[in-house]
Amino acid sequence: MVQLKYFGDSRDYFKYDLITHLLKSGVVSNYAFVPMLTNHRVDGEGNKTPKHIEGKSTELLSFIDRCGSKSLEHWEAWLKPLVGSYVTVQPVNEVFFVDSTRNKYWESFDAVLRTRNSLIFVDPDTGLETGKPSYLRKMGREKYILNDELAKLSQSLDDSSVLMIYQHLPNNKHIYEESVNKKIKQAIEASNCSSVLAYREDDLAFLFVVKSEAILSDLCRQLEDYHETSGHVYKSMHYSLNQ
Repeated sequence: MVQLKYFGDSRDYFKYDLITHLLKSGVVSNYAFVPMLTNHRVDGEGNKTPKHIEGKSTELLSFIDRCGSKSLEHWEAWLKPLVGSYVTVQPVNEVFFVDSTRNKYWESFDAVLRTRNSLIFVDPDTGLETGKPSYLRKMGREKYILNDELAKLSQSLDDSSVLMIYQHLPNNKHIYEESVNKKIKQAIEASNCSSVLAYREDDLAFLFVVKSEAILSDLCRQLEDYHETSGHVYKSMHYSLNQ
């Protein structure tokens, strides 16, 4: 999730449009949210105002505009009508992901991560770990899911559910697709799960880890449909090697 100050920005528009599409399609019946919210940082960055893109929801854009405050509670209001259950840990705006207490954070979300027949969305600041330990410390370890944490997330994942992970890409448009493929390989090795998919637009990708062949097939169709419908110019679908 990064920080509350980014609520409702262009990245949120993309991520929740994609999530909405998947939930409406009926790939799974429930939704579980692991925001990985980090404390506010004064970094000179600000929101990128979302703009409508052909094929994406105008209703979602209007909803974001009407929210009037930066709160993760709004996403429950948007998604809850689409699912049988919506689960997270409360108070959702005050449960922060901090490196020194990251083990306790994952423990608090244990039941959420084990939700059956669910799209389990894990929303880190940056994505899967990258670089050496010194680089992670320099950038801020709280921005990443570590490889051993992904292994535990995969172990917790019920066969009837889908694990969805936010992944920011390097600021170089020439290596976006290469970077996604590297993250897929990393996810396969860390999770010991061969069925990993990804969908990308510009410098933002989402990784999907699944265990069921039936869900994998359905998820592939829905992501391909989203890819075909989206009016975004710079987009790509990615499959693990066995797909």
